[in-house]
Amino acid sequence: MKTIQSKIPFRNFPLALLVCFLTAQHVWAEVDLMGGNKSDSTIKMLVFPKSLRVVENFGEGETNKNFSDPKRIKKTLLKLDPARIVPAKMGEPTTGPITRDSLKHLAKQYSEDVILIFRRSVDNQKNAIRHQGLIYLAKQKKVLALKESMESGSESIQEMDLAGLKTLAKQAKKVLHSHKFEKRQSAY
Repeated sequence: MKTIQSKIPFRNFPLALLVCFLTAQHVWAEVDLMGGNKSDSTIKMLVFPKSLRVVENFGEGETNKNFSDPKRIKKTLLKLDPARIVPAKMGEPTTGPITRDSLKHLAKQYSEDVILIFRRSVDNQKNAIRHQGLIYLAKQKKVLALKESMESGSESIQEMDLAGLKTLAKQAKKVLHSHKFEKRQSAY
């Protein structure tokens, strides 16, 4: 005697899989990428020149206006333009967590190929400044994470901030050049 198995559980499986996928997409889009320190994979090689936009991000409920010195940012982060053909520009500061949705919004707002977002946070008890950053490749919609740096010591906060920005700039230049595509020159 043959038994007939019901196909009802198999009909519900694709629906459950779709719900799990949509939930994961929603959570994936809402994570603050600044603290993640994780880069995307499958990044295509970069062909320079690329245009660069530098955007400062303030964390949730924090606005450090005493660091918003444009000259300090021009000396450090705007000079890391990989090709030095297209001058880098400063963008409007943003507040809140950096998510995939906020990065897509920044890519629509600015026409540059590469967007560098950085955040500074001060710990007055330890007399330290933490610098975090990430690079967003607008056309590929990919994120390259930068190592965060912690500057501390007995020097002034402005000197520690300048040292941290220089460290962040070196790290960003290193990460960008690691994805650079070298064109071969013809022998003719």
